[in-house]
Amino acid sequence: MSEREPVGSAVQDKDLARETWEKMRDLTHDPEVLGQVHVIAVGAGISPGSAKALRHLSATEPRPMRQLATELRCDSSYITTIVDNLEEAGLARRQAHATDRRIKVVVLTEAGQAVSARVAAVLGTPPPAFEALSGEEMHQLSDLLAKMTVSAKPRW
Repeated sequence: MSEREPVGSAVQDKDLARETWEKMRDLTHDPEVLGQVHVIAVGAGISPGSAKALRHLSATEPRPMRQLATELRCDSSYITTIVDNLEEAGLARRQAHATDRRIKVVVLTEAGQAVSARVAAVLGTPPPAFEALSGEEMHQLSDLLAKMTVSAKPRW
């Protein structure tokens, strides 16, 4: 691990934060990984956005469409398009909420569970760059990310 000079100003802090965020995005938006998700999506007859939504759905716990929109941080009209796409591909179905029939919920079909598991396997595999970290460094990174996740708040 290299020694860094202490950051002395808010401008330097912002520059370092921007540089760090760019490195994180490079890791999390690896073209090979995204390409694998795209292949799974196309093979299932859905869009990559719909493939992402699969990870938020379950066969046993119906998810209200409004909650799905919140989790995916998108507009309700876009969720309608996503769910339409999933239904057309036979991966999910829309149904009325058990106690409030005005609310539409989404559940995965058996085929949807299989595609969701494939997407989760691809997205859940750490990129090769993680091999550069020692066990101690991996713990440090995990702790730092946990700290950031707890303090993160939606911006909308």
